[in-house]
Amino acid sequence: MNKRYLSLPALLATLFLATGCPDVPPDPVTPPADHYEASLELLTGYGSLAWPSDAFLRIVPDAAGAGEIQIPLAGISTDLSSATFRSDSYQDYESDCLALWPESVAVFRTGDDLNVALPQVRTGDTDGLDPRDLLLVARGGKEARLHFRHLCNVVAVSYDATRPLKEIRLRSRKDEALWGDARLTWDSRSGLPRLEMAENPNADRNTLVRVLSDAAGPQSSNEPFITGSNSTVTAGTLAGNGFSLRRTCCFTVPVGTLQEGFTLTLIDEGSGYMQQEEAAPVEGRARYDSTEPLSYVSQAEQVVIREDVLNKAFYKDLYLNSGMYLTTNDTLPVSDFLGLSIEHLMAARSNPKPADYAAQTAAFVGSDDDTNGRLLYPDGEPRFRMVYVRGGGSSDHGFSLGSDGRDRFRAFVAAGGSYLGSCAGAYVASRGTSINTASSGNYMGIWPGHCTSLSTLQIYPGHVLPEDSPLLKYYDFGGDFYIDSVRHHNGPCFINYAAVPGTEVLTRFDMPDSTKMHGHPAIIAWKQNKWTGRVIPCGSHPEQIPSGENLLLMAAMVRYCFDGVGIAKVKGILHNGEVRRMTCTTQDQKPAYTRIGDRQCHHFVFALPEGARNVRVRCVSLEGYTLSLRLAKETFAFKEDAQYSLENTEAWKEIYFPTLEAGTWYVGVQCESVPTVVDNHGPYGTIYSDTGILNGAPYTVSVSWDY
Repeated sequence: MNKRYLSLPALLATLFLATGCPDVPPDPVTPPADHYEASLELLTGYGSLAWPSDAFLRIVPDAAGAGEIQIPLAGISTDLSSATFRSDSYQDYESDCLALWPESVAVFRTGDDLNVALPQVRTGDTDGLDPRDLLLVARGGKEARLHFRHLCNVVAVSYDATRPLKEIRLRSRKDEALWGDARLTWDSRSGLPRLEMAENPNADRNTLVRVLSDAAGPQSSNEPFITGSNSTVTAGTLAGNGFSLRRTCCFTVPVGTLQEGFTLTLIDEGSGYMQQEEAAPVEGRARYDSTEPLSYVSQAEQVVIREDVLNKAFYKDLYLNSGMYLTTNDTLPVSDFLGLSIEHLMAARSNPKPADYAAQTAAFVGSDDDTNGRLLYPDGEPRFRMVYVRGGGSSDHGFSLGSDGRDRFRAFVAAGGSYLGSCAGAYVASRGTSINTASSGNYMGIWPGHCTSLSTLQIYPGHVLPEDSPLLKYYDFGGDFYIDSVRHHNGPCFINYAAVPGTEVLTRFDMPDSTKMHGHPAIIAWKQNKWTGRVIPCGSHPEQIPSGENLLLMAAMVRYCFDGVGIAKVKGILHNGEVRRMTCTTQDQKPAYTRIGDRQCHHFVFALPEGARNVRVRCVSLEGYTLSLRLAKETFAFKEDAQYSLENTEAWKEIYFPTLEAGTWYVGVQCESVPTVVDNHGPYGTIYSDTGILNGAPYTVSVSWDY
């Protein structure tokens, strides 16, 4: 081989060394991102979401100690699927970070953990879903893209806004936190964010509040006329078209909550409320669930008031009327036999003097010290359980009472007090006698029938009790349903009793040699309705016999009267935060707001919603009067039935509960102040001192709670 020639590889190397390295262009350098591209996850059941035009992002860098920053919206894509966020004061768009929406959410870092604080109370005027109420998070990295994921689900409440509402509350039926501190974590499998709610010591941790700051909805069903060039009317109002105005408010709840259902509470501007139970929403995340449309009906007025409880609060059991032209006797053996509390009126049997008229008028019609009379409380309710009227001259006694006095007896029975009358007391209870079927102007007519005058003096017929006689509930009378030798002296019988529907026959005369009496009703009873007292006219005189079956007959009639008093009544409904003033007098003729009498019990009710807190029941009276305050669930709060009571002498009383069971609660206010009985057997019967309470004690009562 000729060695002058170089090999090809050597030649190429020589040429390369001679000529040097050629220029090679460097790799292109990508400029750093100057904005975030942000998109929103769909909300199942709702659809696409769009960023508000004034949106900001809250950027929390991953690096501990790095400062947070808020980035404003710079633009939205044409299809609204994404948005650009950019800030001149921020350049690190490609660093690792967490981004949150809305920027107002409270966030704090603890080491490597990120914590958020979910608010309990949300406000705003937006009808429907307000994006600012959502809680979304995205992870940022090298691509400067943020895909925001939902941390909460949405419950949308559609309601009738024709009545302005103040608040809507959502309360989970499970004891779980819907607000408060939460830890933000990421699922290792799905890569999706989730909230782990922290322990929340608040009693209402399972309740969210939506404040309707605009009190949405028209105040009435009227709307203005439309005016214009074609309008023939330029002023006035036009009745509404009947369509309700519906609005929607939304609650954001942590994913996984409400799975035992929830309660919605709608609160109107007067603190009335309505509650609706709702089933659990569909499980899952990133969901928008709607409730059925709600038509507001305040449940503050929808209390359940019982009508099967007899009145139990009276000053005393029995008032004995031995007034003008009646037998003057201030003893009644049955009162000792049954252990009754009793008071009396005494007046002349014949030839009454002005003082007798004055005493009887003061007792039944009233006086300056007692404008209501002995039988009635200031509000017209019965002060005694029963009144007993003796024998004597019925027509003369009825006349001596005057129209006002007779009206007091009628009012007593109509308000629920019972009446028992023997002989003259039986006549005067009727409308008159069958001899003259025209109604007697001297009689009361509290049994609206006519009795039969017998004109029989000082006889002792037997009395037979029919098998269905109500008196047999109390005694069996030796098992023979018979009472021997009951004194009768010119009293009536009741042949035409059936003319008054509902009249009961308690006994019949057994006197075979008297066609006027034998087999005819001797004692009857009548009760007009559940509100009124029972009336028992008795033609004979068992009242003064201190033993035997005559005494049992009298006792059975008294007990049947007691069981026939009117049912307890409610003065009114108490509303949250309102003070009810019970300060009127008898003359004001406003019994629902009239003062309370001695040993009387006034009743009120209120409807307590689910989730109510800090419940306060309060009563305030004047110094010098002692009122008790009582509370019972779903029944009248008489002393023996109340579940909670305050019975001290302080004028200001309050029963407080941090929480209390929802439902209808009864409030009882009972007056413990009474007059002093100076003499129960004075010349005109019972004599009082300290009579101020007879005209009633004023007080206020209220209930309040927080939702």
